[in-house]
Amino acid sequence: MIVGKVELPGNVLLSPLCGVTDSPFRRIARRNGAAMVFCEMTSSDGLVRKNPKTFELLEYRPEERPIGAQLCGSDPGVMAEAARMCEGLGFDTLDLNYGCPVRKVIAREAGAAMLTDLERLERVTTAVVNAVRLPVTAKIRMGWDQTSTNAPDVAKVLERSGVKWVTVHARARSEKFTGQAHWEVIAEVKANTSLPVIGNGDVKTPEDALRMVRETGCDGVMVGRGSFGNPWLFSRAHRLLNGEDPGPEPTPRERIATAIGHLHDLAAKKGDYAAVLMRKHVAWYVRGLYDNSSLCRQVNHAATPAEVESLLLEYLERLESAPEPQIPVSDASPDAGCNGEGVDAHGSCAAS
Repeated sequence: MIVGKVELPGNVLLSPLCGVTDSPFRRIARRNGAAMVFCEMTSSDGLVRKNPKTFELLEYRPEERPIGAQLCGSDPGVMAEAARMCEGLGFDTLDLNYGCPVRKVIAREAGAAMLTDLERLERVTTAVVNAVRLPVTAKIRMGWDQTSTNAPDVAKVLERSGVKWVTVHARARSEKFTGQAHWEVIAEVKANTSLPVIGNGDVKTPEDALRMVRETGCDGVMVGRGSFGNPWLFSRAHRLLNGEDPGPEPTPRERIATAIGHLHDLAAKKGDYAAVLMRKHVAWYVRGLYDNSSLCRQVNHAATPAEVESLLLEYLERLESAPEPQIPVSDASPDAGCNGEGVDAHGSCAAS
C-alpha cells in the first residue's frame, strides 16, 4: 500500500487506541508485522495549548516508522494549527478521528459527533489538508446510530476534501464496541468512493482479516482490540492475505517472553508505575492459558516491574512443568485488566 509518498510494507495496520497504543505497544506491533502504527488519539486543543501530557502522547522512536499521529477536534483553525505541529514532529501521515464515541469527546462536538455535521467535517478536513504536506487520512464510524448510517456520504466528503484513504469502523457511535461489526457498510463505502478503504472491526484472527477483504473488497485491514496480547496477529494475517500459511499461534513461552519485553520497555519510561500499566496487558497476554486468573490476581498486587517479571516467570515454570497438558479453565476478557475493571480503548484520550 502507498499513502502519499509513504510506502507501507503490507496492508494490516495497528489502530490508534487511547490508553493502549503507546510507544512500547507500537514497537511490539511493528516487530510483529504491523505495516503501520498510530499514536493514541490526541486532542488538537491540548496540542495547541502546549499541554505537556498531550505532547507525551506523540513521542515515538524511529523504529516505529511508518507512523501516523491522530488528531481529534472540531475547530478548523485549531485542527490546522495542531496538524502543522504534528508535521513539525516528523510524522509520516496524519489521521483525523471522526469516530470516537466517548462522551467527553462528543461533548466538544468532536470524534463521532462530526458525523452529524458534514459541512463542519468538510471544513475541518479541508483546513487540515491545506495546512500540511503530510498525507492526511481519516477514521470514521458507520454513523451516529444504526438508523442514520451515512459512512458512504462521509467518504465522498472526505474524498472531495483531499484525504488519501478512509478507515471505516463498521459500528455506529451508539454501539461503541458492542455487538457485531457491520462489514457490509465497509463494502458500501468501497463501492461509493475511489479512495482506498481500510476495514476495521472484529478482526481477531488471520481468517477474520481474509474474510473481511473478501467480503468487503477493502484495500487493507486495521486491527485494534484483536491485537491486545496478540501482536502475532499482524504477521500471521499478512501471510494469509498473501496466500501463505499463517503459521502457528504463539507458545506460552513466546507469550510470556513478549510480556516481559513489554514490561521492560514500559519500565524504562515509567519506572515502578509500569507494574500498574502492565496489569491489563498481562491479562491479555495470558488469555486462554491455564489458571490465568491466579496470575492476574497476583500481578494486581505487584508494586514493581521486578515483582511482575518474577510472577510471569513463575507462572511459565508452572505451565511447562505440569505433567499433563493444561486445559484452559479461565479466559480473561480482552477488555478486562488484571483488576477486573473494563478497559475502554478510547477511555483516556489526551488531556486538553
